[in-house]
Amino acid sequence: MEERDLTLKREYSHFTLICQQKTNVPFPRDAKLALKVIKKYFAIQYNLDGKAVENRKKLEAHKYDFNTDIIDYTKSGELATLSKEEFDNLNEIKIREKLTTHKHGKEYHHCVAEIGMKVGLDYNNMNAIMRKLFLKDLRSEYTLLILEIRELYAFVINNKPRLIDDIRIAMASETAQIKIESNMITEKPWSFPLNYMFAYDGSAKDQMELIKNVYKGYRASAEVRSEPEKMFEKYCESNNHIEWFYKNGDKGNEYFSIVYEDNTGKQKSFYPDYIVHDTEGNTWIIETKGGFSKSGQSEDIDKFTSKKFAVLKKYLDKYNLQGGIVRQDKQSSELCICTEEYSNDIKDDNWKLLKEIL
Repeated sequence: MEERDLTLKREYSHFTLICQQKTNVPFPRDAKLALKVIKKYFAIQYNLDGKAVENRKKLEAHKYDFNTDIIDYTKSGELATLSKEEFDNLNEIKIREKLTTHKHGKEYHHCVAEIGMKVGLDYNNMNAIMRKLFLKDLRSEYTLLILEIRELYAFVINNKPRLIDDIRIAMASETAQIKIESNMITEKPWSFPLNYMFAYDGSAKDQMELIKNVYKGYRASAEVRSEPEKMFEKYCESNNHIEWFYKNGDKGNEYFSIVYEDNTGKQKSFYPDYIVHDTEGNTWIIETKGGFSKSGQSEDIDKFTSKKFAVLKKYLDKYNLQGGIVRQDKQSSELCICTEEYSNDIKDDNWKLLKEIL
């Protein structure tokens, strides 16, 4: 990968938008609210209620492991090379180990700390949440299971990846949203940076300059770019209805951002991928995401896409702009855009062909 400094074309130096930034006052994630959100998510996602015995059966049906031994996995077999394909084809062996509170107590604490780190909660708060949700001795309105301390250790250790995934989704899920008072947001005028450090693949065959980009010398070999981003840039360059486009950065005050909050009120910065101007004078703000497979399965790994869409739509309506989420439908090999209500189903009528909209 190579880099070069690009200069903003003079005709775009006066373009401005209102940029949102997180308040300078730090707002730590609210652990009590996190507990409510996680409990609500589990209740909705797995149809759990106040009956702990039934809840256990329902979680077991969804592949949660309630084994009281510690279960680990390893690979067995011979390798001709160290390729990923050969490694994946090795036999998987399950290893069972009796739980000891001394050894696995430490592992439990490590797992809790890792789960908490993934969602921005410290160990003490995450441990309190685990105990209030699952421990027999702390039965309350938040209790989902009634596990003994040894059972809790095994449950968390054996289900760490699932717990991480579910708790991260809980922080983003619209269904688990609890109404909270919004924190203050800083708003200020924003313009394109005068200079742009452009990274590109100098070995790529296509080194064509994309003349519709706001920076002189911006090439088709731009990196790092996802496949949807590469497709969208080619679309902009070849579309007669698009006057210019700008590729936004993904962090830093010099780039355009909108602020959103997770389900515990913690502020996050959202940097939409592109700002586009069409020949009719409309400004579009576009976020690209992973597409839909030929069978219609979502390939978007961002759990916060629906929240980002919601704040983007609110921003667009406030400032009378256009925009939405762009994803590829691999069944038709077409880019599609969602502008009104977000759906994770490509067959939903809210998804339109991009070429019919922009």
